[in-house]
Amino acid sequence: MVASDVVVKVYRDGPLAHLGHNHVISTRAVTGRIELREPLAASSFSLALPLDSLVVDDGTRRAAAGPDFPDDLTVEDKEGTRRNLLGPALLDAARFPVLQLDSEAITAAGAGYQVTARADVLGVPRQVTIPVTLERTGERLPASGEFVLRHAELGLTPFSAALGALRVREDMEVAFRLVAQEDAS
Repeated sequence: MVASDVVVKVYRDGPLAHLGHNHVISTRAVTGRIELREPLAASSFSLALPLDSLVVDDGTRRAAAGPDFPDDLTVEDKEGTRRNLLGPALLDAARFPVLQLDSEAITAAGAGYQVTARADVLGVPRQVTIPVTLERTGERLPASGEFVLRHAELGLTPFSAALGALRVREDMEVAFRLVAQEDAS
């Protein structure tokens, strides 16, 4: 993997949603290996996302995410959200520092592909489906996609406060772009 960019938009919800914030969580630290074969369905990949690489509410990312993400958060707001995200109640990064994603099946779907993958979250494998567009260019293989992912699909319970009157919405919007380069060996 020579480049990666993953952005997750997380939205507030509940009767007191106006008291919370939407969040943009991002990383450029995905690493791994892609084994490209013919036919493409015989290909596979194994990717790792170190949870300590997650950036919460970067100002540039929030601005790019649109009007639902004003850059009006304090450093304390951002640090508190990151602490909750990586803490034992959600991702438990101290015990499970890496989110592992391994392919199980790749099938053609319209102009792109549908990947069924095993996501290892909190030490438990979960199956997720990811739409992928591939653009092979010489020795590089850019892969990108956008999809909605529910917390429950990963075995996660979204953050909530005030007996659920302020909470994180169940669905998240995920966008990614990964670029793999042919191994010279």
